[in-house]
Amino acid sequence: MTEPNPNADELARIIVLVYGMLENGNPFWLFAAVRPPKYQSFLEAQKNGSLDLYQFTPYGEIIVSGEGKSPPDEITLKVAEMYQSDSVALLEAAHGEN
Repeated sequence: MTEPNPNADELARIIVLVYGMLENGNPFWLFAAVRPPKYQSFLEAQKNGSLDLYQFTPYGEIIVSGEGKSPPDEITLKVAEMYQSDSVALLEAAHGEN
């Protein structure tokens, strides 16, 4: 039997895909790993426009980002693999499918 990990809550992350516009007007995307206790405050900051991607540490970590309307499939699949996430759900999110 495996012992429970007392740090599991500290290690757990919710993988999110964020879209935005760069200062030059070009679109960007990024994958971030948000700590579960900070997820609601992350959503609120994103909704009200106060999310500061340069100061993301209180929410978690930015995994990877790039310029463009959506992340390449190979990056989406790699993020899913790294974080043991549902690759189909991440691909659907990246392509705007529900």
